[in-house]
Amino acid sequence: MAIDIFSIWLISLLGFLILWPVSLLRRDASVVDFWWGPGVGAMVLVAGLRHDVPFTGVAVLLMSLTVIWALRLGLHLGFRRIIEGEEDARYAEMREAWSPGWPWKSLFIVFILQSVLQGLIALPLLVAVMKDDPVAMTAFSAVASLFVLAGIALQTRADLELDRHRAENGHGTLLTSGLRAYVRHPNYLGEIFVWGGLSALAVQLGVLWAPLSLVLVTGLLRYVSGVTIIDERMQRTRPSVYPDYRDMVPALIPRMSTLQHLFKRGLQSGNDV
Repeated sequence: MAIDIFSIWLISLLGFLILWPVSLLRRDASVVDFWWGPGVGAMVLVAGLRHDVPFTGVAVLLMSLTVIWALRLGLHLGFRRIIEGEEDARYAEMREAWSPGWPWKSLFIVFILQSVLQGLIALPLLVAVMKDDPVAMTAFSAVASLFVLAGIALQTRADLELDRHRAENGHGTLLTSGLRAYVRHPNYLGEIFVWGGLSALAVQLGVLWAPLSLVLVTGLLRYVSGVTIIDERMQRTRPSVYPDYRDMVPALIPRMSTLQHLFKRGLQSGNDV
């Protein structure tokens, strides 16, 4: 199985290596994001098809949900890069910090590193869909699937709200309404939901260590490439508004008072029907 997994991981590496010269031609290292979702989806799909996953049961459910998440993320990031036409601020800052020699440095600290992380995160899913023993769907499968779908829905709504805000107000303004009135980074919360559900399905398929994917995704988003970097940049670029917003709105988990308010509002809406 180890040889199979390594050969499947080469799909991830090949995608990132193809994007590296594209990034040099465009002077835009953020094209690396194109392959994050689709790369995971491609690896899981190939792993399942190579091992003749039956078109029933938890394994095919895991494959299907992974591909749905991957396609949505890849299409959204692809269209965003085309529309914006400039390098994402995170990578622009890295370019400045690691210059001179950024083109070659970016190959290792952006593209190859992301391939390694992608392989580690996807590993439990690959092992799960490569198992020979079929597992039937249960209520547990349904709940795990709902987590994945809820995460995808959360990300989709958060992206639409941000795109609409930027189209109406430009990139220099701060969006504090909609989902961002409850958490500062709803996209990342949605990603955690997705990987919580996918990890649960992998556990049901016998990969008991699958929650390590959730832990790794959460750690990266919270402390490495997500919340920390964005909060620091927003405080530098929007010093008049962002500190107050950061103090009032939590990063990922809504406050209990907010959840209680939303629950009561939902009950009232139900009574009005």
